[in-house]
Amino acid sequence: MTSPKSECYRLIQQIAVKRDPRCIVIGCGAPSTVGHHLFKRSRMATAFLPEAVRGLCHPCHLKAHASPAWFRALMISMIGDRYYELERLSNTVVKVDFKAKRDELRGILEKLKWIGSYVGVDPISYARMQKGAFCG
Repeated sequence: MTSPKSECYRLIQQIAVKRDPRCIVIGCGAPSTVGHHLFKRSRMATAFLPEAVRGLCHPCHLKAHASPAWFRALMISMIGDRYYELERLSNTVVKVDFKAKRDELRGILEKLKWIGSYVGVDPISYARMQKGAFCG
């Protein structure tokens, strides 16, 4: 039987790949195959925060691990000061109720699946359309 904590790690990966169907590295665009944590997975405050896990293709994931400074700079260029806010949050010590977190992550994943199937586009494009940032 899978532990609630293990399920949380599996679900956060699925959320990142579903939310970011294409690798988020500028100029790549390959299909995402893995969710990459912006901060160490052991930092529970951000380990299961979808905003702190991004979809990457396998080659870019390898590069992110081989060159953390490159990936950090990339993320700062993409999300600006929010990166520093998340970084501070990642250093917060929290106790996680893994059963409750698992249920929360399941809900997020279901919403992402529903949005993509309902509108026939990936969730990021749908979100951009909702914000009026979609031009095309």
